[in-house]
Amino acid sequence: MNITIFIGGLSGGGAERVVCNLGNFLSKRHKVTILTMSNDKPVSELHKSINRVPLIRSSEKYSYITRNIIRLIKFQQYIRKSDTDVYLVMLPATINLMLLHRKLIKVPIIVSERADPETRYETSKVRKWIMKKLYSKADGFVFQTQDSKEYYFKNLGKSGIVIPNAINKEFIGYYHIGERKKNIVSVGRLTEQKNFSMLIRAFNKIVKKHPDYNLIIYGEGPMRNELQKLIEELDLSEKVFLLGYVEDLKSNIVDASLFVLSSNYEGMPNALMEAMALGIPCISTDCPVGGPRFLINNGENGILIPTNNIDKLEQSIDTILSNQKLANEIGKKGTNIANELNFEKIYSRWELYIESTL
Repeated sequence: MNITIFIGGLSGGGAERVVCNLGNFLSKRHKVTILTMSNDKPVSELHKSINRVPLIRSSEKYSYITRNIIRLIKFQQYIRKSDTDVYLVMLPATINLMLLHRKLIKVPIIVSERADPETRYETSKVRKWIMKKLYSKADGFVFQTQDSKEYYFKNLGKSGIVIPNAINKEFIGYYHIGERKKNIVSVGRLTEQKNFSMLIRAFNKIVKKHPDYNLIIYGEGPMRNELQKLIEELDLSEKVFLLGYVEDLKSNIVDASLFVLSSNYEGMPNALMEAMALGIPCISTDCPVGGPRFLINNGENGILIPTNNIDKLEQSIDTILSNQKLANEIGKKGTNIANELNFEKIYSRWELYIESTL
């Protein structure tokens, strides 16, 4: 089977990592091409058998309009000449581009959007109208959560399959034994979606009760200056650190005392899954589209709190830091997620679904 996976790029977030890992898994038995808008560096190494096809390269210096015209021409050339048996396309921009060319494509198209559809479509009538017009042309859908599946079924009348993310192998079986550092950690792009400002404000209250603890946030993004200014305003420069991206995240967080996901919305949050697999006690907002709720049984293998609720976040952090026995129990139970979201098990489900569309 010849499979083409289409996505904007391969650097950055969870969807890009899924594409790299899924491509590597499928390449064992199938011919895999990954079609991207640019030739950025993959977040994970690709198997040598995978054909990477960028629509434009960073070395090609054109204006913004010219670059996109070239991309469009090369995309149309690709779909006309390709011997692809099935297309798998992720994220809104590339999904829309693919489905706009539905008449030229004679093979099945599977789409997989990775974020909260209500946040994207219920705030824009134009985006929702485009989604209804285009997404109805797809042949298959892969959703991260049941909530997401129900949204699209309600709006399109089409079903699909729910496949959560798999946990990267490197985060499995790496449980820290012994005393933990007095670090609270979080991971993600420095954007409004991740709501790190709430986490920083909650920590400002916590540090008065637990002065030995630090807050460390890993990730980069457009809100760095704003968050750094907030840290300085709260006089937390010696307690809160924005450390950007790190090559070996696992080694940097495995011995932390607590992981916090403070997002306003998420798909299936990889950072939360990986922290749980490492045995770090975890607190997460119960944000749409239900990814954290799928992963956490509240009070057993983690703690769920309402979105954008500083008081609940402060109380939950205090509960974990004040009760070492509870923290250890929650962390240990969290490692069971590694069995449920086993790499082979999850990507086998992708393979079966792709085959079923042919």
